[in-house]
Amino acid sequence: MIKIPFLSKNEKFLVLEITPRRTEGLLLSIDLEKNIKLEKFWDSFSIKNISKRFRHNLEKWKIIISADPSLAYTTMVSIQMDRDEDRWKVPISKIEIENLLSGATAKVFGQCRKEASVALGVNELDTVLINNRVNRFKVDGHQVINPVDFSARRIDAVLELTLTTRGIFEEWKSFFSIGQRQNFFFTESARAELAVLNKIKSFPVNLVMFRPESTHYFCLETANIGNSIRRGKIKWQVYSILEKVATSWGVDFKVAQNVYENYLNENLSPGVSRFFKNHFEGIVNNFFALLAKANLKGPVYVETCLALPVKFPKKQGKLVFHDLPTDLALSKLGFKIDAGSWRFESNRTFRHLAPFLEFYYNSKDIPINHWLRRRLHWLGSAS
Repeated sequence: MIKIPFLSKNEKFLVLEITPRRTEGLLLSIDLEKNIKLEKFWDSFSIKNISKRFRHNLEKWKIIISADPSLAYTTMVSIQMDRDEDRWKVPISKIEIENLLSGATAKVFGQCRKEASVALGVNELDTVLINNRVNRFKVDGHQVINPVDFSARRIDAVLELTLTTRGIFEEWKSFFSIGQRQNFFFTESARAELAVLNKIKSFPVNLVMFRPESTHYFCLETANIGNSIRRGKIKWQVYSILEKVATSWGVDFKVAQNVYENYLNENLSPGVSRFFKNHFEGIVNNFFALLAKANLKGPVYVETCLALPVKFPKKQGKLVFHDLPTDLALSKLGFKIDAGSWRFESNRTFRHLAPFLEFYYNSKDIPINHWLRRRLHWLGSAS
């Protein structure tokens, strides 16, 4: 991960968003005033179709890859590292903390890899560690940024691992090799959005992601040490709304989309609108009933590929559902969007920018994490 304490003039970032259906690409430029300009957008980005000139520019740009939760898995694990009694009064050295972290990570990696393989639906041997970091250090119960040079009996920390499938690694391995030159960042899209929400909202932070293939919820909450991500899948598909339109009217999917858009824009007759409203309420209430079992607390932010037939904020039981706070995030984090170049509505803008914003703040990483990524490359190796 590259350090960028100050952005240089018109620094460029290639952000790739990998989903089961396609990979979208955005080329962003950022100036010294933190204005974000969309230089280019690819609805379907392919390595095979990029020019030699474009490949050459990859050497100069920062590359950020964000993978859908069905293709990547992030877990946070609290680790405890006990020192030998004869070293309690000896300041912790860099070599010692490296060895302690290496041993602690090796102990928990097997279980993390197993959980990831189940979530991703692949064999453990096809589950690859692609990013790792450690934070929230405590020495004998006291929070520190870096434990080196402290005397302690015990060191606690939070280890964060991101894993993906071997298929994703193989497809994009030319970009991963660029990562060896320290201008590359890989994240899970849900993790990126939670990271941004965490910077502008109080705990706990809840996120629901609607995809054509699935619906997942994520909760970033406080653990014994640091934070943890709790996640789950809901057996409900947002496109069931369009299927209801298609079935009721006996039309194909594309026509159903047009009818649904007219409903949302209040362009249908009152009688037809009432007909769909009754149908949609039953479908959406079914989702709320399923989500209630997830035992979420606090506000729930919605990231969806299809607009829902409800207006936010919406209170449902003890939960309040909200649109993603794009304007608030940009304002609080000090960024601005070049309105002339940006072409997406608010919800989609948040999704596109979240990986970049997570990278921007993680680029100020502590030195231990740079070592950790080099030292632990053998865990879950893709070779």
